[in-house]
Amino acid sequence: MHPRCIQRLEEERIITQFTAIVDMAKLGFFTFRIYIRFRQMTRAELNNLVGELKNQENVWTIAICHGKWDLAFFIGTKTINVVHEAWDSLLKKYKTNIETYNFCFYSPIFNFNRAFFLDEKKESITRVYGESVAEETDEIDWKIIRRYAPDVRQPILGLSRVLKLSPETIKKRIARLEKKKIICGYKIGLDINTLGYTSYRIDLTLISTSKNKAIFEYCRYHKNIYQINKTVGGADFEIELVVKDLNELLEIIEDIKARFKDVVDNASYFSYSTYYLLNYIPD
Repeated sequence: MHPRCIQRLEEERIITQFTAIVDMAKLGFFTFRIYIRFRQMTRAELNNLVGELKNQENVWTIAICHGKWDLAFFIGTKTINVVHEAWDSLLKKYKTNIETYNFCFYSPIFNFNRAFFLDEKKESITRVYGESVAEETDEIDWKIIRRYAPDVRQPILGLSRVLKLSPETIKKRIARLEKKKIICGYKIGLDINTLGYTSYRIDLTLISTSKNKAIFEYCRYHKNIYQINKTVGGADFEIELVVKDLNELLEIIEDIKARFKDVVDNASYFSYSTYYLLNYIPD
């Protein structure tokens, strides 16, 4: 993409960020995902809950949902007690407002390097996060990741002043993180709603997993689908995609059900609207 085009899209707030994709499993972290449906929850109470979650160091992502869930948040941890502490703290204050919830282990993630807005078919690149063993790192690596990953276009000299490390050390460390695939790629954040698109999740309920490889290949080459989530405790098969409108989403769902009618029992969907926090999770 031409630099002037990028600059214009930034000025129009269509491009919102330039970030590094970090495989947190290679730093020894596990990711847990919690979906909540509320009852008798006011907007003020929800804002308070979101504010409390944002202040918890191990909460990586918070998003408002529309459909069968109202809120999603993700916890990254090396020890299970961190998950219990975060969840117990939330229940203590908001249990009466929680109608139902889903708690699952979120890994691995299969992310496709998709060009959503191009009609021509291109060979997709599949990135896999969350299934790797931990690599040897130190506190300096972690400090660099936390500062560098959310904004990869910031000047190295600025990073050097903040982290009190030489520019040469930072450059070498980033190169090493890339070589180890801890930083396994880079992405542009897009405000797709401004462009007239919406992101959805399709959850498939299966009567058999015998066609999972075929469903995966269907998703890998479908121009609207950008990610598959493998979970323990979530849906049987989870698909993330971008569409122009609800009709396009429903057409894709019907196509999946028709192609794989011998194994797909049902399909549901929901959308994300507002991200209050988006760290490390490559959605």
